[in-house]
Amino acid sequence: MSEKDLDQRTLQVMGGYGLEKSVERESLAPPLAQSVAHPFESAEKAEWVFDTEANYEEYGGLQGYIYTRENNPTLDIFEDRVALLEGGGGALATSSGMAAISMAALFELEAGDEIVVSNHTYTCSFELFSRTLPRFGVETKVVDRPHDLAQWEEAVTNDTKFMFVETPSNPVLYVGDLEKLAEMADSYETKLIVDNTIATPVLQKPLEMGADVVIESVSKYMSGNGTILGGVVVGDDPYIQEMRRLEYIQYGNAMAPFNAWLSLLGLESLDMRMKKHSENALKVAEFLEDHERVNRVNYPGLESHPHHDLAKKQMKDFSSLLSFEIDGAKEDAFEFLNSLELIPTATHEGSSRSVVCHPASTIFHRLTDDELLDAGISKGLIRLSVGIEAPGDLVEDLDRALSRI
Repeated sequence: MSEKDLDQRTLQVMGGYGLEKSVERESLAPPLAQSVAHPFESAEKAEWVFDTEANYEEYGGLQGYIYTRENNPTLDIFEDRVALLEGGGGALATSSGMAAISMAALFELEAGDEIVVSNHTYTCSFELFSRTLPRFGVETKVVDRPHDLAQWEEAVTNDTKFMFVETPSNPVLYVGDLEKLAEMADSYETKLIVDNTIATPVLQKPLEMGADVVIESVSKYMSGNGTILGGVVVGDDPYIQEMRRLEYIQYGNAMAPFNAWLSLLGLESLDMRMKKHSENALKVAEFLEDHERVNRVNYPGLESHPHHDLAKKQMKDFSSLLSFEIDGAKEDAFEFLNSLELIPTATHEGSSRSVVCHPASTIFHRLTDDELLDAGISKGLIRLSVGIEAPGDLVEDLDRALSRI
């Protein structure tokens, strides 16, 4: 039976490490290759493996393990599993989600190139595109109304190297129309890169909707408990192999083997966790929407969300991240955060434990007031990543804190 024919719930557990490999390596669980280098049986074998590195097209990829900065048995299993879940031909495991984004960007770009990006993205992604890359001669066009396809159409040209969208987005939960954006990218012969972190491949498969490259921050839902840093780039096999041979080795962005091993364990429960995350988040979002101290709630699972129908079309469920605007200024937001007794203030998302933060003063604090306004991030906006605790306890904690502002 081909792995590609298996249900994603099965792939989460055994993708890249099926019966044959587990028997061969005499280990039910994927083995941890906690080693920098991998010895060769002979000088001739070393020469041959290095020859395969320089001839990817002939050999279809490396035919042995060299150095963990380039490849590693544990990373190999993790990359195969994620590629299968995303529906891609290959994957590269990186040291963080931002390492994945920056490596994909730098792989594509050289001085004089242009890119088109949504402003509804994580702040470090936005700064990479709008501040850092222009220092090296890249022209960045920012789409500040990403729901407006006409604005994308106006920005993209035949010289655009890639379009970048995060959907759903952090923290205002914009949902991009992936099929239409992919069609636009194809019409201009450019690539569509999608940050799929909030949805994960369990809830959304951008490659199946026409995207060319998918980015995941493995630090979030994929690992599931906030214990590791990691990222992954997924695309077709020649794309991934070329990136591995050059940028991946040169930039030194490889994920640590132990982090890949922990992520493999986390992936085994991803489907169940995403269902519980989504179920809890909807209950919390409905409570917040009805609360007198809350002005609005951003959660694609609510019928009031402007992109609810689109989210229903391209996602299986709505994940755990939501944001809400309280009735008051920053001081009231701080009073609310400081009144919570169960939910900690932390700049993270996608963990089993719920966490909350004030985006404007923390993870988006380097944006100007105009950039915050364009991104829909007010001083009264609270971001909440809903965990897998009992939802009633979360609602009680939120209600108690809201009553104190």
